Amino acid sequence: MIRLVGSALVVVACAGMGFAIARGYRERPRQLQHLMEALRLLKVEIEFTATPLPQALRRVAERSTDPIRGLFAATADALARPGVTVAEAWMAGYEQVRRRSYLVPADLEVLVSFARTLGTSDSVHQIQHVDATLAQLEGLWREAAALQERYAKLAQYVGVLGGLFVVILLN
Repeated sequence: MIRLVGSALVVVACAGMGFAIARGYRERPRQLQHLMEALRLLKVEIEFTATPLPQALRRVAERSTDPIRGLFAATADALARPGVTVAEAWMAGYEQVRRRSYLVPADLEVLVSFARTLGTSDSVHQIQHVDATLAQLEGLWREAAALQERYAKLAQYVGVLGGLFVVILLN
């Protein structure tokens, strides 16, 4: 009886690890899509409504989902403090999204490079920077979607079958 319960726990634990890995493959494209949508909203705020950057960031945060909401909300909050540059404020938001997302270092590097250009030029050039960032994120999204299609189910199967393999070895 104890052996059966132990075997079940091993299979469940290994399956859980496989499903956790698969979740990362599924969440990354979704979060990249949400990030691109948020940047498109920011572009609209800059281009058509000429909203000041702190207010534009706050509006984008209100319309975004977590963890992308944290990026824009923390950036807007940091900009409200005196003496904080836009790049420093963006990096404060970056820390929020880095800890709570499934984005990989390549995705995060795009955000860091965007921070270097945000708020440094007029609205026309700012829109060009947003468009360039969106193009980079689009390529990363395609890559993430391909990885999801290829590896998400595989990770689940490997988790379950790995657990069964360990149980067979132990018995």
